[in-house]
Amino acid sequence: MIKVLIVDDEPKLRQGLQTLIPWKKLGFEVIAVAANGEEALSIIAEKQPDIALVDIRMPLMDGLQLLQAVSSEGYRLHVIILSGYADFEYAKQAIKYGVDGYLLKPVDIQEMTHTLECIREQIEQEQRQKEQEQITKADQTWLLQRLLVPQHTEDSIVLRNIAEDAGMFWESYEIVIVRPQNANVDFSDKLHTFLNKLKPCLEYDGKGVVTVFSSYIVIFLNQPLRGTKSRQKYYQWLKQTLGSSEFIAATGGAVSTPEKIHMSFAEAESALKQAFFHEKEESVRVRSVNCLVPNAMDTRENIPDEMMGEFTLRLYYSLDTGNHKMIRPLLEQAFSFFLAQKYDETHIKESFFYLCHAVLHKLNIHSYTHWKETEKISHFLKGIFAYEYLTDLLAEIHSFLTMLAKDTAPEGKEKELKMMISIIHNHYSDPLKLETLAGTLNYSTAHLGQIFKNKTGEYFNTYLDRIRIQKAKELLNQGMRVYEVSEKVGYTSVNYFYSKFKKYEGCSPSDFKIHNL
Repeated sequence: MIKVLIVDDEPKLRQGLQTLIPWKKLGFEVIAVAANGEEALSIIAEKQPDIALVDIRMPLMDGLQLLQAVSSEGYRLHVIILSGYADFEYAKQAIKYGVDGYLLKPVDIQEMTHTLECIREQIEQEQRQKEQEQITKADQTWLLQRLLVPQHTEDSIVLRNIAEDAGMFWESYEIVIVRPQNANVDFSDKLHTFLNKLKPCLEYDGKGVVTVFSSYIVIFLNQPLRGTKSRQKYYQWLKQTLGSSEFIAATGGAVSTPEKIHMSFAEAESALKQAFFHEKEESVRVRSVNCLVPNAMDTRENIPDEMMGEFTLRLYYSLDTGNHKMIRPLLEQAFSFFLAQKYDETHIKESFFYLCHAVLHKLNIHSYTHWKETEKISHFLKGIFAYEYLTDLLAEIHSFLTMLAKDTAPEGKEKELKMMISIIHNHYSDPLKLETLAGTLNYSTAHLGQIFKNKTGEYFNTYLDRIRIQKAKELLNQGMRVYEVSEKVGYTSVNYFYSKFKKYEGCSPSDFKIHNL
C-alpha cells in the first residue's frame, strides 16, 4: 500500500478526505492526519509517507513552510496542494518545490481520484526503476568480483569482455583497497558508509569504480598512482573524503590489462595484511613491506622455546630490579626474534601475550601481591590482541611494564650490584647465568663479572653456589628428599648437586640430612 498523510487545520475536511475517497481500492492507506505543518513534519520524519495532501493556510507552520522544511531535510515525498480560490497565487509559489498537483477547495472527489491515480503510476514507475537499478548494481558488483578473483576457466578474452560490460575498458588499472578500523558501529555498516562517501567522488567524476568485496572497499582506478608522492597524495584525499573515520589502505600497483586486475588486487591485499608492521598514518602501501631486519639468529628446531625462556627471565629480572631502561631494548629484541621466525601478525601478538603473561606470573609468585589485581592484568593482556599497529602494541607493553619496574626500582649507589645480589637471593632456583644478567643490565659479561668480584670478593658462580647450598641445607633440615632439594635450588642434575654440596659442606646431602635429624 502507498502511505498517505493528510495535513489540514479543518477537522471536517480531514474527516471527509478519509471517508469519501476509496483509498484501499485505489491502492492507498491513510497512515496519519495532522492539523498543522509542525505536526506533519514530525509525522513525516517518523512514518515516512509516500504522499501528503497539504493545505496552504494553517497555523504554526503553513503549507509553504512545510514544503520548504521537507525540501531542506531531503525527504522524498509526493505532495498535493489543497487551496482556496484566494490562495491561488500563493499556491503557485509551491510549484517550485516540485508538488505533483494542486486542487481547489471544496475538493472534487473525481479530480482527487484522478490525481492520486497519476501519482500512483509515477510511484510504481519509480519503484520499477529502483529495482532495475538494484539489479544493474548487483550485476556490476558480480562483474567486478569476477575481475578481482577470476575463475581458472576464464581466459583473457572473457575477462576483457567482463571489463567492457562493467564500463571499465581502460588503458590501465590499479586496485586500492580500504579497510575500516576501530569501528564502533557494525563493520558492515561502516563499509557501506565508506562506499557512499567514495562512490560520488570517484564514479561521478569518472576517476574509477568502487565496490565492497569481502571485508574491503575496493577502488578500481583508471589512472595509476606513480611514485611515493602520488600515493601519499591519494592517501590524504582518502582521509579528507572519509572524514574522522579511521582506516588503512593499500595499493597493488598498476596493471595494463583487465586480465591482470586480480594481480593488483592480490598485491594490495598482501600489503594490507602487513600494515601491522608499519607506522600509523603511513601513506598507501604498495607491494613489499619494509620491516626491521633482525640479526642472524640460531635456527635450531628448539630455539624458539629456549629464546622465549631467555626473554622471560631477562624481562622479569629487569622488572624485579627496577631496571626499566632495558625493557624497550628487550621488547625490540623479542620482536626481531619473532620476525626472524617469520611469524605473522597473529603469531607475534600471541607470542607477546605469552611472554607478558609469563613475566607477570613470575612477579605474582615472588610476592608482588599488589600486582595480583587480576582486572588490570587481564585488561592489559586482552588488549594485546586489539592493537592494529606494532608500534602501538610495543608502546603499550613498554608503558605497562615500565610502570611495574618503577615501583620496584632500587635507589642509591652501586645499583647494579644491588640488582645482581637481589636477583641471586630471590631467583636462585632459576637457571641463572652471568650472560643473562649482563644482557638485562646492559653490560658485557666480562665487565659485569669483574664488578661483582671487586665488590663481593667472590666470582658470580661461587656466590650463586653458596646461596643455593645455604638454601639446600634449610630444605634438607625440613625433611625434603635430596632430589627434591636439588630441583628447588636450581640444580637440574642430582649428581651435580651432590658434588657442589660436598665441595662447600665437606659431606654429601644425604650425610648432612642424617647428621641433622
